[in-house]
Amino acid sequence: MERQNRRWIVEVVLVPFRVLALVLTGLYKVLFGWWFDPWSQRSANQALWDDVQSNFFFLCEQGRRIAEGDTRILPFDYASVYLEFENIRFCFKRGRGEFNVSLSPRYAPSETYLLDVVIAVIEAKDVTEIEPIGRISDVADVLRPRIDALNDQFSESQYPRFKTKLLAAKDSVCVMTRQVEWDLNRTLYRGPR
Repeated sequence: MERQNRRWIVEVVLVPFRVLALVLTGLYKVLFGWWFDPWSQRSANQALWDDVQSNFFFLCEQGRRIAEGDTRILPFDYASVYLEFENIRFCFKRGRGEFNVSLSPRYAPSETYLLDVVIAVIEAKDVTEIEPIGRISDVADVLRPRIDALNDQFSESQYPRFKTKLLAAKDSVCVMTRQVEWDLNRTLYRGPR
């Protein structure tokens, strides 16, 4: 009974704060959200594009940036830029201290793969040997000598065979991720002994 009374008191106290949060959120959207959010997203995307141009000049010279239609507002401080280079569509994403590159065939843009996995497959490495590449300049250094091999593998003639290898590697990464999650949860949420 005492527990229910405490819960009821907490709920009553929280109601004004929830109402205030709802009002402030609505006020922000009406006054600022319609222009500020798209403007700041475009600014973040442009800053990322400037960094991509300076680090991936070997792609930008012959490739073309895919223009944004409507600006899609990404959470936190994320920014994204798309670039087509011959047979490959690159997606560069940055945010929360991370930098990621994913690739897809230019003619099948919904089939995306992380650059680390693609390189592991091209070099016939086990996905457990993948080391994350953190900085944008390091990614450019890894990508530059492999661009011709990547372009060849993403061609319409080679991609079907390459796709089966990529999907197998992607599945292996998923299994490894689940195993790590399971181990972490087991460590964190061990019951009383």
